Amino acid sequence: MTKKSLKQIYQDHQGKVSDKWSIYLSTYDNLLNPYRDGAPNLLEIGVQNGGSLDIWAQFFPKAQNIVGCDVNPDCAKLSYDDPRIALVVGDANTDKSQGEILAISKTFDVIIDDGSHHSSDIIRSFAKYWPHVADGGVYIAEDLHCSYWKSYGGGLFDPYSSLSFFKRLTDVINFEHWGVGSQRGNPLSGIFLNYGIQFEEGEFEHIHSLEFINSICVIKKKKPSENILGTRIFAGTVTNIVPDHIERCLTLNSAADESSNEWSNMTSPPDELYNYLRGELIEKAKQLSDQSVKLFEREQQINQLTRQIDALYQTNSWRITSPLRFISTQAKRLFSAGSF
Repeated sequence: MTKKSLKQIYQDHQGKVSDKWSIYLSTYDNLLNPYRDGAPNLLEIGVQNGGSLDIWAQFFPKAQNIVGCDVNPDCAKLSYDDPRIALVVGDANTDKSQGEILAISKTFDVIIDDGSHHSSDIIRSFAKYWPHVADGGVYIAEDLHCSYWKSYGGGLFDPYSSLSFFKRLTDVINFEHWGVGSQRGNPLSGIFLNYGIQFEEGEFEHIHSLEFINSICVIKKKKPSENILGTRIFAGTVTNIVPDHIERCLTLNSAADESSNEWSNMTSPPDELYNYLRGELIEKAKQLSDQSVKLFEREQQINQLTRQIDALYQTNSWRITSPLRFISTQAKRLFSAGSF
C-alpha cells in the first residue's frame, strides 16, 4: 500500500488546524520517511490549535509516543482519541515541563521546535532537549527566518541569534581539524553565557550533521564514533602521476598546529568581540560627552568671573583704592628683599 505524503495528509486533514510552510512538508517527507516503518517517539514544541499532533499520528502509524508542548494555557482544552498523543501545557524550557515530557519518554527520535521562534527560546530548547535525542535521531528548528528580526532577538549579523548559534555548530562538527588547544564548546561559550545556559561538552560529540533549508535547521545525532573523519581508504596501487600520493595523504591524518593563526587561536569569535568593543566605545563616548559638558560649564563659570572682574575694574572704588594697593605691593617687595 502506497503511503500518503505529508502534503497529502495535510490536504486531507479535517478537524484541528495545523499549518506548515510548503517547503517544510516536502523536506519532512524525505527527512522523516526512514522513521515511518519504525516506532519513533516524537516531540513537538509549540502546537497552537493542536492539529499537527493528529497529523503526525497519521504520518507515523506505528509511533510509540507523540508528545506536544505549548505554553498557551488554553491548550489544556485540547483532547485526542489517539492514546499515543500526549500534551504538556507549559513552557518547555522550564524544569517542570521538561520533567512532564520526559516522564512520557526519556528519549525522542524526532524533536521539532515550532515554539516561540525567539532566539533565546530556540537556543535554550536545543540545549535542554538535544541530550534527549536518541542516537540516530533528528532535531529540527523551524521558522528561523525570525532570527533576522530584532523583535525576535535577532538580526542579520546578531552574534546571539539562533541562526548564528546553529552556524557556529558547524565548526563543532569539524573540531578535530581546528589545530588549537580548545574544547568543542568554546566558540559557543559567549552565546551560552549570554542566555545563562549549561551544555555538557560530551553532547557536542554526538552532532553528526547540520543542514540548512529555508527557515529550517536540521541537526542529526549519531554516536561519536560515527562523527569523526576516520581513516583514509585507498583503492588501487598505480601512482604514475603523483608517485608519493599515498605518503602525502597520510600526512593529512592529523590537524596542523594552528596556535599561531590569529584567526583560529582567539578567545572570542570576531562578531562577539565587535559587540563587546562597540559597547566599550559607546561607554567611552558617553564619558567623553559628560566631560565635555563639564568643561563647557567650567568655561562658562570662568567667563562669568572674568566679566565680574572687568566690571570691578571699572568701578570708582577700584580707582580710589588703586594708590593703596600700589603701596601695599611695594611694601611686600621691600619686606621680601630684607630692606627692613
